[in-house]
Formats: sequence, C-alpha cells, structure tokens
Amino acid sequence: MAEIVIPINTLNDTAQDFDVLFNLYRKIATTEQPNLNFDFSNCTFLQQNAVAFLGGLIGLAHSKKAESSVRLETLKPQIHRHLENNGFLNRFFPRQYPNKPNSTTAIPYREDRKNNSAEYTHYLLNQWLGRGWVAISNELKNYIVTHVIEAYLNVFDHAQSPIGVITCGQFYPNLQLLKIAILDFGVGIPNSVRRYLEKPDMTPEQCLMWAFEANNTTKAAGRDAISRGVGLKQLKSFIPLNEGTLEIYSDHGYVCIDRTGEKFINRPNGFQGTCVQITLKCDTQFYKMPTEPPANDHVWF
Repeated sequence: MAEIVIPINTLNDTAQDFDVLFNLYRKIATTEQPNLNFDFSNCTFLQQNAVAFLGGLIGLAHSKKAESSVRLETLKPQIHRHLENNGFLNRFFPRQYPNKPNSTTAIPYREDRKNNSAEYTHYLLNQWLGRGWVAISNELKNYIVTHVIEAYLNVFDHAQSPIGVITCGQFYPNLQLLKIAILDFGVGIPNSVRRYLEKPDMTPEQCLMWAFEANNTTKAAGRDAISRGVGLKQLKSFIPLNEGTLEIYSDHGYVCIDRTGEKFINRPNGFQGTCVQITLKCDTQFYKMPTEPPANDHVWF
C-alpha cells in the first residue's frame, strides 16, 4: 500500500486554494489503495471548503479500502481548536475527541451517506440560517433551504458519490460573512448535462450555463419534490441582494453569481464532483419574502 504524506498548508477559498485541493483529489483518486498521512505543520488557517475537502479525501481513501490518518501532533493550537470546535476531529478521532461540536461560529462538519432529508434539512435550518447571523424571516429561511437541498438531492439521485455529501461552514464575525460549502465526489453537473442531452462535446462552461437557464433540468420533479435544476438558480435574486455570492466548481467548470452578475468559465484545473459554496453578508437589514406584510425595516427579495 502506497503511503502518501500530504502537507496541508494554509487554505482559504480562492480559485488558487481550490486548485490545491483539486490536485490532492487527483493524487488520491489515481493511487491504488493510498495510505494517507496529513501533515499540518505549515497550516495556520483552514476555511470551510478546505475542511470539507479534507474530510472528503479521507472518505475517498476509505472507499478505496485504504487507511488514512492526521498527524495530530502537527496541528497548531488554533487549527487544533478549529477542527475540534467544528466536529472534524470528533468525526475521525471519536475516542480522543468524544465531545460533539461546540462553537459559536462554526457550522458543524457533517457527512450524509444516505438520503435522510429530515436530518440535513434540520441542519441547514438550525445550524446554518437559524442562529441569528443573518436576519431573515422564517418564510424566507424555509424558501432558501428548500432550494439549497437540491445540492443534496442531486447527489442521491444520480451522482454516485463515494463520500455522499459533506457540508461545513463558518461565520466570520470580523468580516460579517457567513459561508457554507457543500461537497460531493460524484459525476458532476457537466457530465449529468452531457448524458441527459446526449452531447458529449459540450464544454463544462456550456453545461453549467444550460443548467442555470430557466426551465432546464435533467430530472423532472415528483409530486412532492422541486424540479432538479430549479433550486440553486432560484437563489439568484436573493444572494446578490444580500451582497453575497453563489459559487459552483464542477468538473472543469466554474459558476460565480454575485451583485456584479453571472460568470461561467472553463478552468484548466478541476475534479470529479461538485462543490457549492454560498456566502451571505451578515448586516442589520431584515430580509423577507415579497408575499409577507410590508414593514419599513424589511428588504424584499
């Protein structure tokens, strides 16, 4: 069994940081039964996308019948505290870290291997939008979560992700930003679109543009479900209003939707799967649905 020592440096959520994570993914995905050893000696900070990805890489190794470990002695105190507070260490080292996540700023690290919609819906409602960081009405909160769960439903419908869905988030009080990352190592949105349209030559950019066009979906809704492909695009009106950002990395494609507009590009680097990241600005405005009674201190979306 090949042993891979993986040095983990400081990782934020820029495109360059995602490229580092994509390179790690390819190294592990193409190695037969990799034995992973994560070394954090040079790491001083990890954003939510990196925590989710690292958990996914460990899960990917396990799916290949391999071993993995974190060199706990290499964790700097602030990283150790961060990974303990968000539940990452409890997930992978439950004997050493039996306590559940206990943080005033972390959206706990979470894995969903099966489609238990009640559990991850409760998580999004209460751990993400229900902790007072963003001032929104209950109706709008339910609306947002209803559409974000499409990222989970797509994985369980057809993505065939060996790690299921991994979620992790963080509230940054100094920046007044709330971020959440939702990750899978499935077939990816571009491949789903190519298969559905039977157009194997479509670029990732073209596939993502198609997926975000009105009424386009690769799966029709059942009686009690939203139509796939509708969910995330329905957030396009609220997220820019909130001065937030919706980003999707999938295959070699990238989508960014913010107050400046929409950007779809092909990237030289990528991975097999999808990472959805939502950033919301935490300000004093109160956001609500347009159908709710008007009030001077409300902002309609």
